[in-house]
Amino acid sequence: MKQELIYQAILSTLAHEATNEEQKIVDEWLRESEENREEYEGMRRMYEKATAPRKPKQFDADRAWKQVADHTIYKKKSWYLSMWVRYAAVVAVVVASGLFFITDWFRADSLDEIDMMAYNEPTLLLEGGDEIDLSGRSFTMKRDQALIKNDADNLLSYEAEGGTDKAKIVHNRLIIPRGKMYRLVLEDGTKVWLNSETELSYPSRFTGTKREVELLGEAFFEVTPDKERPFYVKANGMDIRVLGTSFNVSAYQDSESTSTTLVEGSVAVSTANGAERTITPSERLAYNKKSHQLSVEKVDTELYTSWINGVYIFKNMPLEEILEKLSRWYDFSVTYQDETLKHTRFSLTADRKTDIDKLLEVINYTSDVKLEKQGKSINVKKRRIE
Repeated sequence: MKQELIYQAILSTLAHEATNEEQKIVDEWLRESEENREEYEGMRRMYEKATAPRKPKQFDADRAWKQVADHTIYKKKSWYLSMWVRYAAVVAVVVASGLFFITDWFRADSLDEIDMMAYNEPTLLLEGGDEIDLSGRSFTMKRDQALIKNDADNLLSYEAEGGTDKAKIVHNRLIIPRGKMYRLVLEDGTKVWLNSETELSYPSRFTGTKREVELLGEAFFEVTPDKERPFYVKANGMDIRVLGTSFNVSAYQDSESTSTTLVEGSVAVSTANGAERTITPSERLAYNKKSHQLSVEKVDTELYTSWINGVYIFKNMPLEEILEKLSRWYDFSVTYQDETLKHTRFSLTADRKTDIDKLLEVINYTSDVKLEKQGKSINVKKRRIE
């Protein structure tokens, strides 16, 4: 039997995701020799070291918020949104707050293009052109009828400072580069967690009859309810009106699709050509920005929302998607010696506190894929198995 199949079956077994056939392959391989059993034990120890076990816990928004501040957001735990959604509208984007609508945009994004790679630290861009490096700094400033505070524990917040609803809307932009995460409290009290390589544009204070922000990348919102002023998220190809639900949106500029994973509530999607789709909890809708095609599938929502706690859970996922997500956290580029390797599937739990070298070692040791790290670049090639 090919070593490739054996190693993939072992990795699936270690991740507790093995099919009956994969488990049979592993059992037969273990019975073949003591050498195989010793090799398996070595793989198991390495896997456990690189992917710590997680105890299922109810999601706690306040705890997750504090974890970023304490630089311990990368706790090894799973979480769920079933209970805490009752406290507030949440967008995770993740958004929580019953029913929202997504209207397809067939126009260019309104955000001016920014070279994300030009930023090494979380940076605030003010409308007047000023740029403020936020990393490790504490300050308070008044700007455009808003009090802006930044804490050294990765928290930027806004408070209204007088003025009226007729005041000019002034937009700020928060840039979070690769390898970083940040928290933001908008003027209305809405909390936002921002993932790596993410940009959010928002007003320093909300005026008028709606609250609107624009996202490129990935973010999690805990939206302050306000029936008089609905909350809108524009997310790289989709316009989301939040009235009450919880979902995750991944809207990276360099991705061919924007996806929405529904945790609770209902989502109605309409496109310019008249197509309409409604998804139910535990469904993921993907919109291809080139073909304008929509697809829906049943998923484990935790796979698409666990990032807020610094954990990525990959179950039978293509290597290309795994490395794409990890590259934003660990800041590296990827090249493939053989394009077919992109489709090799793995099951893996990656905690952000785990050194990237250990994660790569697990993949190398349990498959016929070899990942060679040189500086900030990883070369993927087929490993020769003797």
